Amino acid sequence: MKNYFVVGTSGSGKSTAAKEIAKLLSLKHVEIDDLLWLPNWTKRDPSELQALLQEELTKGSVVIDGNYASKGVSPSPGDVIVFLDYPRWLVISRLIRRTLARVILRKDLWSGNREEFRFLISPDPELNPILFAYLTHGDRHSRYTKLIHDSTHTENCTIKNPKQLRKLLGALQ
Repeated sequence: MKNYFVVGTSGSGKSTAAKEIAKLLSLKHVEIDDLLWLPNWTKRDPSELQALLQEELTKGSVVIDGNYASKGVSPSPGDVIVFLDYPRWLVISRLIRRTLARVILRKDLWSGNREEFRFLISPDPELNPILFAYLTHGDRHSRYTKLIHDSTHTENCTIKNPKQLRKLLGALQ
């Protein structure tokens, strides 16, 4: 039994990819954002979040999406890390469309939170998801490239474009 960890910068498509992998493999999908965010955009205590993630990992194989490394969770030998390493321009263009759709449609996200138009014009990267992704893209690329390189006990897959992701998903069928 192995777990799948789908990582990448914000807006890279981690949740979409993880849901598809989970569906293809008949595994539970665990979205870190769903565990992290409480009502009113309040973040769960880090130790509580880590405990919730560890609990999910003890229940059997899962597909986790989100940047787990900063949450105190580590893959076990044989687990799979899927790194969505898309170019910044692709991530940002997708994120703009996704965020605008969420704002316009008033989509409920985690714990009933909603993205708001004011987030899009905020100069604060903690509020503005597009600015956050733009500013953290390079760091996430470097961090996950190093993680993949150093993770010799896991199966590692770096995905550079949507075509490579489709190929991976096809191989899982």
